[in-house]
Amino acid sequence: MEPHPGARPSLTLPGALLPPGEDERAGGRLLAFALLLMLVLHGTQLISGSFTRTYDALIHVYFGAHYAKSFFDPWEAGWYTGFSLTSYPPLSHYLIALLSVPLGLMGAFAATQILALTGLTVGMYRFGKVFVTARAAGYGAVLLVLSSAIAETVQVFGQLPTTLSLGLLLNAIPFAVRWVRTGQKTYLIRAAMWTAATTAAHHVTTLFGSVFFIAPVLLAVVLESASRPRPAEGTGSWWRVWRRLYRVAPRVYRGGLYGVSAIMALVLVVLPYWLWSRADPITQVPIPHGSRANFLERRDFGFMFWLVPWATLLPIYWDAVRRGLFTHRGLPRWPIMASILLLSLLGTGGTTPIPKALLRGAFDILTLDRFTFWACMLILPLAGLVIESWRHGAWRVFVQARLGARVHHALGLLFVAAALALSVGVSSLTYYRKFQPDRIDVRPIVQFLESGGRDRYRYMVLGFGDQMAWLSANTRATTPDGNYHSARRLPELTATPVERLEGAKYTGVPGLGSLRQFMTTPAKYNLRFMLSNDAFYDPALHMLGWVRLGTLPGGIMVWERPDIPEVQPRLPRRELPVWQRLMWALLPSGAPVLALLSLLLPVRAPRGRSRWPWVRLLAEDSLDPPPQQGAWWHSWVRRLPFRSWRTARLRARRRPLAQRLLNTGLLLTLVLGGAAFTYRSLQPPETPQRAVLGYWDDLDFKRFGAAYSWIDPQDGLTEERWRLDLSVVGGLRSGYAKLDSLRILDVTYSGPPEAPDTVATVRSRLTWFTSLGDVTEEVSQDLRRTARGWRLLVSPTLNVRPPLRFQAVPGVQLAAPPALDMPVPLRVISRRLVAFRAAPGAPEQVAVVGEVQNAGRTGASLTISASVTDASGQELARNDATETFLPWLNPGERTPFLITFDGPGMTVDVRDVASFAVRASGVATSRNLARDLNLWRRGGAVRVENTGPAEATLTNVIGTLDDAGGVAWVTRTYLMEAVPPMQSREATLPLARPGGYRVLLGAGGGRVTASRLFAHAFHREEP
Repeated sequence: MEPHPGARPSLTLPGALLPPGEDERAGGRLLAFALLLMLVLHGTQLISGSFTRTYDALIHVYFGAHYAKSFFDPWEAGWYTGFSLTSYPPLSHYLIALLSVPLGLMGAFAATQILALTGLTVGMYRFGKVFVTARAAGYGAVLLVLSSAIAETVQVFGQLPTTLSLGLLLNAIPFAVRWVRTGQKTYLIRAAMWTAATTAAHHVTTLFGSVFFIAPVLLAVVLESASRPRPAEGTGSWWRVWRRLYRVAPRVYRGGLYGVSAIMALVLVVLPYWLWSRADPITQVPIPHGSRANFLERRDFGFMFWLVPWATLLPIYWDAVRRGLFTHRGLPRWPIMASILLLSLLGTGGTTPIPKALLRGAFDILTLDRFTFWACMLILPLAGLVIESWRHGAWRVFVQARLGARVHHALGLLFVAAALALSVGVSSLTYYRKFQPDRIDVRPIVQFLESGGRDRYRYMVLGFGDQMAWLSANTRATTPDGNYHSARRLPELTATPVERLEGAKYTGVPGLGSLRQFMTTPAKYNLRFMLSNDAFYDPALHMLGWVRLGTLPGGIMVWERPDIPEVQPRLPRRELPVWQRLMWALLPSGAPVLALLSLLLPVRAPRGRSRWPWVRLLAEDSLDPPPQQGAWWHSWVRRLPFRSWRTARLRARRRPLAQRLLNTGLLLTLVLGGAAFTYRSLQPPETPQRAVLGYWDDLDFKRFGAAYSWIDPQDGLTEERWRLDLSVVGGLRSGYAKLDSLRILDVTYSGPPEAPDTVATVRSRLTWFTSLGDVTEEVSQDLRRTARGWRLLVSPTLNVRPPLRFQAVPGVQLAAPPALDMPVPLRVISRRLVAFRAAPGAPEQVAVVGEVQNAGRTGASLTISASVTDASGQELARNDATETFLPWLNPGERTPFLITFDGPGMTVDVRDVASFAVRASGVATSRNLARDLNLWRRGGAVRVENTGPAEATLTNVIGTLDDAGGVAWVTRTYLMEAVPPMQSREATLPLARPGGYRVLLGAGGGRVTASRLFAHAFHREEP
């Protein structure tokens, strides 16, 4: 019958559901497109070396470099005084080592990551076809390549084992499904081999993947069999429970067999790892990680570890999860949906108490962003169903009927463009938001370390980021630091929540505490050279007695500590039995080979019906389900809300043109209005406090142009002159400190705050985090309300930097060997062991106080150490003098010293101390012997005058209190500002003995008879 002439046409979609053959071809085309897109989007970036700016990539390059040099020996001596590589599954590192022969280490990593992404894309397609259509699985593979989760994992985090192992696991699951469904042993072998390869890449993926990937899918396959009748199962009503058990028994049995094979693969393939973890368990303070934080309190961590990976999928998350309520050709999808929801919950970290309650002790060990990543991967096939519906199904009908075909196509293009922009933006995150320092050329560093016998000592890098791993991969010199915290065993590292000393300033006081222990007692670790790419650490190095040698090509500053013993030629190591070394080399490398060879095994036709009853019981003989099977479940699902959105109707009446235009206008208004409202709500109000905070924040991050924009220039101030004035002030703020906190103390106004030209005075307290500890200062700043908002009133200063300020630091002679350490005699004039309390109510501590004199004829570089022992002669602690002594002495010159025992791993009870010892050693030097600082003291104020030719960038003022027995106590302070030549600055140095002071051992006591002042300065450039 012809339609009525006035009736509006209906939307029909022939081809929304494809026959199996066409569905497979459509899915295959989408898979090919996804692979091509992967090569274009991620392959090109990897080939260009984008991974060198990521977090973890160079660590895996370092491990790969080890296996390239020593395949059968897992002992690596380059980090942490040596550790065993059996602590990390090696497959990805084996591939890097193998491919490094033709491609080099960097090219090998890029090629391995491209191989891993290829396997992950193919695996996602094959995995998706288990519970969605092939076309939807193809869309899921395309979404995988476009997803922000993959962009962040690959291009920001550089996680190669994660992508490689997950790709292998996703390719193993379809074989396991076929084995459970059909009972064909070939599929069991393939599933077991691919699971073994997964374990060789990363055991954590097999361990948790069994729970969140394998178990839900196999549970769905088992439940599928509950609706498929079997011959001779009985028809009586009392047979109902027996029939269900009888139907699922074969698949439960085969699933159990595969589970056993997966557990055997998990244990055997990396058996040396399990033996290592049992014999040498990780006992260290947990290292904080942003993925465990409360994302409502730390929104920066929530952005990085939750919003960024979910960004692409958030618009369709609810619809993708909803589709888990339905079945696919009799296969229920709700176990997969439940796994997605649980993974999503675990990925929220400490936002709720549920993840910690579920994970218990593992909460403080695991990085929880992996659960968010797995949730993003597991939801992709269901998200592919949403895209399929948008292009070919109910979503297309729904949108076109209400908004029109053009708007539907525009919205689809907008989603694709947004997903592509998000992927490119996240991939480029390391370009415009640097997580690593600029690229460092390690060749001059390697030449320096390996020439002149310097590789007989250890070195440490500062400010290198993950490029420290690339340096270690290219040199035979060793370092006590490292970037693989599971292998740390030194108490100075395991007793603090510090991942690596190289970036200690990013871990606050605990990080600097550990680093200072290595700086203070370098002889304990055979540590002679510091290679600094961050001026932040320079003041601490100088004050602790390190000598600046100069710069290497590329701007790396070299610091040396003389009088350091050489590393032993034969270091102790933990030997593995030969069978473990062979197993570690052969099983993980052979697992992927066997997995590929298993694809060549033929799939034999099923045998006939067995005459053994127990074989027939577990044989696969299920029939097709009846047509109405599962009707109760679908009837319940149909009662859910959003009926018009969830039903898959392929016919709908098109709305009139006016209504479609009105709907489009409302949608556009809603989107633009919401964006405008969000933008306005995120803009903070204009206040003097905001201006002060913005100014200091920009200044702290060296955004000088942005900081100058907060200024209302006075008296002809220009940006160039303002920058010059900043350099004149110098001191700790000029590159040696980070702003830790800013507290507004009070604000006063000259008039109404909203009135133009009103002047406000803001007094604030700034706490600076430095390598020498926290430094606090109070500043007062005037602001004026202008047409641009509140701006600071700043005028030029009168000081001008002398020309020497801009001279370059001399370079280092690469081939020159270390200078001979000629000893210089020193004399300990006085020494005593005292007890004190750092603050009222604080626990009692012990310290060694005294004075040392240079008794030689040349300048000396000093090392003063002290130890305390108990009544049995057992040493309780040992430490060196830090900032409370002069590290360099002229002939006949004296220095006080104060040595405390409060470093990492040091716990000294005053009641246990029975004796103490002091050792002072010196080696000849001609550096840092100038005495250009004059000191005056009046009360608690000290004036420091610089009579030398160079700026005293940072001055350490040391004061002593003397009694009849010699030096009774030592205290010190730092000047916040630099002291230019022929100028002076003031500091506050109260001289008083601490609370609870008493002499335990040694001469002294009684009233104070005198006080003295000492000072030495750190110069930005050598004078």
